[in-house]
Amino acid sequence: MSTQKIWDLHMTMQGEFTDKQLERTKELAKSIAEEPGVIWKIWTHEAGTTHFGSTYLFKDIDSLEKYKAMHIPRLTDMGITDINDHIFDIMEDLSHINKAPIA
Repeated sequence: MSTQKIWDLHMTMQGEFTDKQLERTKELAKSIAEEPGVIWKIWTHEAGTTHFGSTYLFKDIDSLEKYKAMHIPRLTDMGITDINDHIFDIMEDLSHINKAPIA
């Protein structure tokens, strides 16, 4: 197993996702890119719903836990509800066979 960790996050946002929110979210994305331990993040949205998500790759569990402790309250402050998450170990041997973007 890898020391890297996957953080899979699912949430519900109230209302439509507007262009104004997109611009604010771009600023958030830039700040996330600078967070210690974040290797990458994939942003997701289920079309036609208020369901959003993210899948992150962190360098280690300590970085993930520190980020999570800061980020969950930030999401709540933004009005995001129904936050569910899971932390996964990476099965490197199998993931490399399928060209996963991990180190």
